[in-house]
Amino acid sequence: MFLAIEICLTAIAIALAHIAPELGANWFDKWEKRFGALARRRALAVLSVGILALALRAALLPILPIPEPAIHDEFSHLLLADTLAHGRLANPTHPMWIHFETFHVNQNPTYASMYYPGQGLFLAAGQVFGGHPFWGVWLSVGLMCAAICWMLQGWLPPGWALLGGGLAVMRLALFSYWANTYFGGAVTAIGGRPGAGSVAPNQTKSPRP
Repeated sequence: MFLAIEICLTAIAIALAHIAPELGANWFDKWEKRFGALARRRALAVLSVGILALALRAALLPILPIPEPAIHDEFSHLLLADTLAHGRLANPTHPMWIHFETFHVNQNPTYASMYYPGQGLFLAAGQVFGGHPFWGVWLSVGLMCAAICWMLQGWLPPGWALLGGGLAVMRLALFSYWANTYFGGAVTAIGGRPGAGSVAPNQTKSPRP
């Protein structure tokens, strides 16, 4: 479904570019200047990318509602989230555990997810503060897009960094499985961005945008 939506939107954009290449030229020129001004305010640009990702995904809820878990990994992460949300690190082994074995879940010495706690912590936060683990996914994707923009600012001119953050919003924050499942990817990506951004050379003189 997600791929079909992306293909349709891309096809529409390509068709408009061929049929009416000058369509909205004045409008785009005006917004390019505003885009550049925003990009030069680095902290505001990072914040804007994160908020945009959160706002757009929330706006899509009527047509792309909160997803239902369907894959083994998701249920394992949700078990971890529920465990953490109840103030525990693990659960007692069921006396008849051998009849309840399932994928990606440890039964001994405790009943717990096999995964590291990063994704589960975000899901638990969504469950505790938002009433549903999905809001943890939603938050992690917004933070990831903001972190990508921040990382790119260390390697690219401000305009390109903001554009890269915008592309992350369009590609990852809306229709990807990172934003629409519970086994994630965004939390790991957040962890990788600070290291990449902190060691990058800060380029100050480069071509537009």
